[in-house]
Amino acid sequence: MNARIENGKPIFYGEPVKVNYTAVTGAEDMVVSGHTVKRLTGEKTEYTLTADQMNAIGWTVDDSFSKPHWKLLEDTKEAFFHKASCNASIRGDIDSMKSSMADLADSFFEGKITESELADRFQSMAEKFINVCREKQYPFPALCGMDEAELSFAYDCFRGAILKSAVQHNNAEGRALTSKVNFGWHYYNADYYYKSESAIGALSERVKSMAADRGFKEFGIPDYKSIGKNSLYNFNSAVSGEWDYIPGSPVQPVNEKWILDFDAVPPEGFKWFMETGGHEEQCRIVEDGADIPGGMETRVWAMYKDMLVSDSFRFSLGQDLPSDVRNLGDLLQFHSKVKDDVAAVNGFLKNFQAAPRWYFTNMGRRETAGRRGEGWNMEA
Repeated sequence: MNARIENGKPIFYGEPVKVNYTAVTGAEDMVVSGHTVKRLTGEKTEYTLTADQMNAIGWTVDDSFSKPHWKLLEDTKEAFFHKASCNASIRGDIDSMKSSMADLADSFFEGKITESELADRFQSMAEKFINVCREKQYPFPALCGMDEAELSFAYDCFRGAILKSAVQHNNAEGRALTSKVNFGWHYYNADYYYKSESAIGALSERVKSMAADRGFKEFGIPDYKSIGKNSLYNFNSAVSGEWDYIPGSPVQPVNEKWILDFDAVPPEGFKWFMETGGHEEQCRIVEDGADIPGGMETRVWAMYKDMLVSDSFRFSLGQDLPSDVRNLGDLLQFHSKVKDDVAAVNGFLKNFQAAPRWYFTNMGRRETAGRRGEGWNMEA
């Protein structure tokens, strides 16, 4: 028997299921791991219930804990399909599916397959995964069919593979531009933003179509941003390298923030690059007769269509001043006889910032150390 969630209630369908019922009449002692515990006893009866009979049961909904449908699906996926909670019987199938998806994503960014072919292959793999779960009676025999959660999980995996491949291809281009020795770099190619959006668009349309064919009326694409899934949101959030996180948690990761707004859409044909160091001769400062390495030079450039702008600057000696965080829009600006031609790209430049490597991590550590040093003021 299978089940799906509609309006916060389970809807059962498929083959009948056997249910055991015990009419409790007493209790008896039993030993578990050296401890004596009580076990309820009574007459056991086995029933075979059809989907209609299961649906006729008065399932109740706790309105005080009401969640949107997609969040209920997220809870199901977290409980049964993610690494920490995934049963060994299905883990190998998930790993195999993810590996195939990664290969397909690479093929897409290498121009070997189209968005339509990508969607076709996703449908094939998602259907195979759903069938495997049914054959293995996963997550448990009585209700082995969680087709909607399985479909949504397969979509998560493929979407993640697309964004991961986009980031890897972007970073491979950037790494080719770096010096042999450097102290941090960033690279952004808007082509991968648009390619990943195109692939995700085709994938999203296909999974919605599959859900509609299966009667999943409330199926939707998860709100990855609201649940802190940077790795699944879009190219900007994925290439930023910022961690996934749990919104509202008292413990939050410290990220090296170089992309300010993940929702900002880049102009087509835009690229930018930043590298700190990477030159044989470093600036040196003479202090009390001793040579001290000075702030390393950082170079930045941006390209848009046939235009190139560049600049260089140095961070402070300690690389720990607020002024060491530089907005790219203040460093670089494109110029054109027709102002409207560059207004959008100049605005988009403000979405990036340059800072010394590990600047935000080090600032976070200093703030934490400072709070510890202050101690707890009972009179505060």
